[in-house]
Amino acid sequence: MTVKIRFHNRDAKPKRIEFDVSKAAVAPVMAWYGAFHAGDAYTVSVEKDLNGELVGELA
Repeated sequence: MTVKIRFHNRDAKPKRIEFDVSKAAVAPVMAWYGAFHAGDAYTVSVEKDLNGELVGELA
């Protein structure tokens, strides 16, 4: 199963980017993005339940 991760980075171009990745890849992709764009003002959206666990796919 894959999930969609969307990054919105006010300091980068393009400002919005998204990746379709496996659930197992979410943490490494988020870590990579955070390291690559260290110091940038960005947000990330990943669908999760009340406990913070990933669920389903994002639209």
